[in-house]
Amino acid sequence: MRRGEGVTRWGLHTSVAGGWVEMLARAARMGETAAQVFVKSNRRWEMPALSEEEREIFRKGKKAQDLWVCSHAGYLINVAGGREIRKKSIAALAEEIVRAEELGLEGVVVHCGSRGEGEARVARKQAVEGFRIALERSKTRRVRLALENSAGQGTALAQDLKEWGELVHSIPRDRRAACLDTAHAFAAGYDFRTEDGRGRFLGEITREIGRENILVIHANDSMTDCGSKVDRHEHLGHGKIGGPALRAFLGEKIWRGVPRIGELPPGEREDRENLAFLRESCPKT
Repeated sequence: MRRGEGVTRWGLHTSVAGGWVEMLARAARMGETAAQVFVKSNRRWEMPALSEEEREIFRKGKKAQDLWVCSHAGYLINVAGGREIRKKSIAALAEEIVRAEELGLEGVVVHCGSRGEGEARVARKQAVEGFRIALERSKTRRVRLALENSAGQGTALAQDLKEWGELVHSIPRDRRAACLDTAHAFAAGYDFRTEDGRGRFLGEITREIGRENILVIHANDSMTDCGSKVDRHEHLGHGKIGGPALRAFLGEKIWRGVPRIGELPPGEREDRENLAFLRESCPKT
C-alpha cells in the first residue's frame, strides 16, 4: 500500500539473516507493517547472487503480508568521495537499485556522502552526478532513491535542510525521494522538542524538501544533545529528544501515511517496546 493511501505504517530495520523468507517471518512475528533491510552486507562492496525463485517467493510473501519495505544502501557508498571510491560507490549503488526493484521494494535510502577535503560545492555536484549515473546505469523504472539527511558528523553533506533539499531536488522527479532521520536532524541542530520548534522545523522541511518527497521517516531518539553533530541512536523515549517530543513530532498530521522505521540498538524486548511506541505515535486524524 502506498503512502498516499493514508495508512501510516511502522517497523524496524529488519535482519535478512537466514534468507528473505526468514526476514518476512521476523516482520510477521513482530507485527511490523513496514520494514527496512540491507539487500547485501552493509560493509562490503560485493552483491551476492539471488535467484529468480527467491525473488518471486519474497515478492509474493511481501504482498500477502501487505508489508511495505525499503532498503538502506551500504555504508561504504560515498558518491561525493575521491575518484576510486566514487567509481565503486556508483557501481554499488546501481546494483542495489537493481536488487531493490527486483524485490519490489519501495525505495533505496542512501546517505548523501562526505566531501572529505574537497569543497562543499564540488562535492554536491559530484553527488548529484553520481546519483543520476547510478539510476541510469541501473536501467530501472520504478524504485525511488531516498536521500537521507545527516547529523553533520565530520564533513558529511546534507546536515542543513537547504543543502539536503538542493540534493533531493536534483534527482529526476519520478525517482526523487527523501528519508528524514529524527536523530540526525536533532544532532544537526534542529530542536523540535517544543511546539514552536516543531513548527519551525516542519515549515522548513515543507519549504526546502517538500512533504511529497518524504518517502520514509527514520524514527530514532538521540544519545547526544541537540547540535552535537554526533550520530548516535537511542531507543525511543530514552534519549535527548525524549518520548513526549518524538510522539508529538511523529503524530503531526503532515506525516499521515509516511512509514516510520526505527534504526535502534538490538534487543527483542526493546524492539517490541520501540514498535509499540511507533504504533502509538501514528497520526490519529
